[in-house]
Order: sequence, then C-alpha cells, then structure tokens
Amino acid sequence: MLKILLSNDDGITAKGLRVLYEELRDIAKVFVIAPENNQSGAGCSITTKRPLKAKPIEDNFIAINGTPADCVYLGLNSLCPFKPDLVISGINSGVNVAEDLLYSGTVGAALEGRYTRFPSISVSVEYPHNKIKEMKLNYRTASLVVRKLIQNISTLDIDSTITLNVNVPNLEYKDLKGVLMSKIGTWGNRNPPEIEVQANGDKRYWISPRKLHPLNLNDTDISILEKGMVSVTPLSVNFLSDESGRLNSWLGSTFS
Repeated sequence: MLKILLSNDDGITAKGLRVLYEELRDIAKVFVIAPENNQSGAGCSITTKRPLKAKPIEDNFIAINGTPADCVYLGLNSLCPFKPDLVISGINSGVNVAEDLLYSGTVGAALEGRYTRFPSISVSVEYPHNKIKEMKLNYRTASLVVRKLIQNISTLDIDSTITLNVNVPNLEYKDLKGVLMSKIGTWGNRNPPEIEVQANGDKRYWISPRKLHPLNLNDTDISILEKGMVSVTPLSVNFLSDESGRLNSWLGSTFS
C-alpha cells in the first residue's frame, strides 16, 4: 500500500486537509503533519531561530508550531512513523498559480518532499467566481482528482524530485472539462498596496489581491483553469535560467 505524508499551509484544522485525508485513507497509508495555525504565504521558509514543538491532535495527526516546510521536514526526518512514498500538500483554499508559486506555503510543503520515491503533489481548489456567496469550495472534486493521480502514480516515469502543482476548478467532478499539463502563467504587475490612514496620521499598508490579469497563453495554468479544466504543472527547484548564453556574452563584454 502506498505511504503518504500529508501536509498543508491552511493549518491542521482546515477542511481541505480533512477531506483529502478521508478520501485517501482507504487506498493508502496516510499520516498528517501540518501547521497548528494558518501559514498561507509562508512559501518554502523554514524556522531556524527557535525550536519547534510537535503536538499530537488525534490518531495520525500532528500539529507543528512552524511553517509547512517545517512540517514536511520533520515528518520525513523524525516524526512520520513510516517512510513516505510521496508528500501531498493541500487541499488549499484558492488556487496557487503564476507568480503565487513564489509565496505559496502549499507548494513550499510539497517541494520539501522532493526526495521521496514518487513526485510530490500540491493541490489547490479555485475560489468561486460567481456572486453566490453561499457557494462553498468543492474540496470533494479536488480530492477525487488527487485520488486518480496517486492510483496511477507508480507508472509515472519522471524525476521524483519534480513536484506536480495541481489546481482544480470549483466544479462538480462530473463537470470538469479535462486535465492538462500546463506552463506557468502570469498575473502581471502587482497592485499597489492599499493604504489605511489611522486617526493619529500613521499609515498601514495592506498587500491587495490582484483583480485583473493580462491575457494568458492557452497552455498556462490560469488559462486552463478558466476553461474549467484541471491544471497540472511540473515544478523543479532548479532555478537555473536558459538565458546562460546571453548572460555569458554580456559578462565577457562587461569585464573585457
């Protein structure tokens, strides 16, 4: 039976985490190590200035007073009672696409699991785009997508250090339009901060969410989601750019 270490960035009590755990526990051995509090935006950060504490919550659930990457690191190197075949992070509330990958704790947790037997998976579900306020995030659909992926993951012949970043539309499973591998899209330039002036004249700055984005190519994560399809993006921690040729020429002319 497949062995899975499950984490997230929304915290140990997040509904998406519980839905995914319940979906996978009958087809895999699953152990959960997640932050005790919401750590959205933590990215790949780790805690180095203080010790970490592990708090058992219930059978197969441990909370850590740290970041998502801390949780996976401790799981792989100390706390998980078995050697995981892969790490899954999610289900995150809201997609993690385009430049959000720089900040996503969901993706950060999955990247920390890059040395397991199979590629790790980060999974997020899209917020509703309509105006029906009572419409809820469809974690069930995202959990079924992950279930299908891991049921066939043993046949996936790619480098296991790759992370599969999965983003799922907020639709019923039967209404999904398909699943496509994607490239990373763009939200465009960030919005200016929202400024809140206090009674004493002091200013507070809020990082505001993006409201509009430029047109993305058809094969990008944003575009694929907008078509009602699941986006699967292969991510690597190799930061090397393919601009090395032009950079080398520029360095040569600069220091000649």
